[in-house]
Amino acid sequence: MIKRTGCLLTLLCCVLSAAEEQWVVSARGMDVPFRSWQAEGAGASTGVLVLVPGYNGKGEQILDARWKAFATKHNLVLLAPTFHAEGKENNEGKGYYYPEQGSGEVMEKALKEVEKRTGAETEKVLFFGFSAGAHYVHRFALWKPQRVKAFVAYSAAWWSEPTARVRNVPGLILCGESDERYAATWEFFKKGQRLGCPWLWRSYTGTGHELTPAVRDMAEVFLAHYGGREEPAGKGEQSEEQVVMPVSRYGDIQTYRSVGSAERESIHEEFRIELPSKAVADVWEKETE
Repeated sequence: MIKRTGCLLTLLCCVLSAAEEQWVVSARGMDVPFRSWQAEGAGASTGVLVLVPGYNGKGEQILDARWKAFATKHNLVLLAPTFHAEGKENNEGKGYYYPEQGSGEVMEKALKEVEKRTGAETEKVLFFGFSAGAHYVHRFALWKPQRVKAFVAYSAAWWSEPTARVRNVPGLILCGESDERYAATWEFFKKGQRLGCPWLWRSYTGTGHELTPAVRDMAEVFLAHYGGREEPAGKGEQSEEQVVMPVSRYGDIQTYRSVGSAERESIHEEFRIELPSKAVADVWEKETE
């Protein structure tokens, strides 16, 4: 059952602006507020980007100006939940970190509501999560890989075991090298790499448990590659000549330098990842201050 709640108790729905709405989704004893955003005047969207905040974080707080600019540029609807856990239930495998416990059903109902409201395509969507959000999005990908176009998981404290079911789901796994979550995050990536998952790895020196501009840059170029679409400057469809096909490059996760296909064997297989486009490679290689 989907319940729409408003800013006042006497209202059934709260329309915050022409672009932003909020409502509550209920399932299996959970009542989860959701906030959605779409650029005013936008046409039919090509997809949805789900943003999951940190521990017990509010959806409206993660919907910042930068994500809204990204969604406008790539014609995406943003959707952000406000999950809540009591005590240590997430640590015990019972809280919202685990989609099979009910938060996944809540998300699927919310996506259905977004499709109804905006006409967006929600069969497969993009996910981004930091900290607790990373807990949720990587487990959603493991739980329902067929619903995930690509996901970004930045710095979870512990990770579930990847399986061959996610072998076709692109992922970007990141962590700060000064973050105590680094070892667990690295191990999760390596397990996925051994399974043949199309995952990228990026770590950042001198970075702790914080969402930095460099991380946002990397997340955005990755999500744009797999699900974004820039609106053409003029009217009508893009011509065949306007479509730029991605160019694969190969990156060394020890040095963060990339090479072309002809030089891929110069990187040891253990440390080699495929970077799906030059745009992704350029940001991936970029040194941070």
